[in-house]
Amino acid sequence: MPIKYFRLKKKITINSIPVDRYIANIQIETNADLEMISEIIEKQSTMSRGDIMGVLAQLEPAIWFMLENGHPVTLGVLGTFYPAIDALSMDSPEKVTTRTIKRFRTIFKPSKYLKKRFKDVQFVLGDNKVREVRYKKKPLE
Repeated sequence: MPIKYFRLKKKITINSIPVDRYIANIQIETNADLEMISEIIEKQSTMSRGDIMGVLAQLEPAIWFMLENGHPVTLGVLGTFYPAIDALSMDSPEKVTTRTIKRFRTIFKPSKYLKKRFKDVQFVLGDNKVREVRYKKKPLE
């Protein structure tokens, strides 16, 4: 099934001149939660939805535990989640402390198989509406 996209109008600056440009932007569908995933797996296996939900529910804390302890987590042909941090740079090694770490996050790198599948993704125009970027208004001084 192809991915829907829409046309987005954006203002960009070319040679100091603001101009309107149009780009394709992906139409994000509803989130696929564990319930939806378990229903799909149930239809393709001999396991019950409840059993699948139980396994998937336990997968979440297992992944959290491994990432929080610095382990990358590989999920087969999906790819790997890597633990990462954002940190402030300091002038000397002595100034680097836990206080310079801004946040913990993850980086997902798809597997070679998934990257290959991404190359075959098809797209279809969702509708003929042109949407515009809503810029924040600057406060009056």
